[in-house]
Amino acid sequence: MNQISIVGRAVGVGAPAFIIAELSGNHHQKYEEAEALVRAAAAAGADAVKLQTYTPDTITLKSDKKWFLVKGKDQPDEWKGKTLWDLYQQAYTPWEWQPKLKKLADELGMVLFSSAFD
Repeated sequence: MNQISIVGRAVGVGAPAFIIAELSGNHHQKYEEAEALVRAAAAAGADAVKLQTYTPDTITLKSDKKWFLVKGKDQPDEWKGKTLWDLYQQAYTPWEWQPKLKKLADELGMVLFSSAFD
């Protein structure tokens, strides 16, 4: 198989690239920023926007034990002393946003999908 179809669009050998924009935690927990990022992805020519579906509680424990602290020499100052739970709380995309973002993506002619993070 050299091609697959995503919402009726050929993807694979001989077809144009299918460009997927990752929303990730770049919305800073502000719906307006998430919406602006979807619009920017469409304006840049992305074919799809990908979200990650999780909450902090679905992937870690709310603990300040050493195993649950953000580590690394090159981490940003705002991460220092934070727990993994704190970090995931800042980065996750609220589940109630997903239907609204999907509707927006549809209106912009893009695919919106989510990968289960956990």
